[in-house]
Amino acid sequence: MPWVMVLQLAITLRRHWKYLTPTERAQLAGLIKKSQGVPTRLTPAERADVRRLVRKLEPFTIARSVAPIGKRAIGGRR
Repeated sequence: MPWVMVLQLAITLRRHWKYLTPTERAQLAGLIKKSQGVPTRLTPAERADVRRLVRKLEPFTIARSVAPIGKRAIGGRR
């Protein structure tokens, strides 16, 4: 994957990460670390917090803006 595409991806992800306040970022990072990728390791309230914070990151918007980057990366190999 060309470095330009990696840079575009990083810029997009950073822009969305900044939608969270520093406190929310720390909270989300702590919850993800605590869960170790297994949602059942969190209480229902903690899972609700993760959902709320992830929604604030606008994951569908991220996917829409990253899809052309992935399409170019795959299309360039053929």
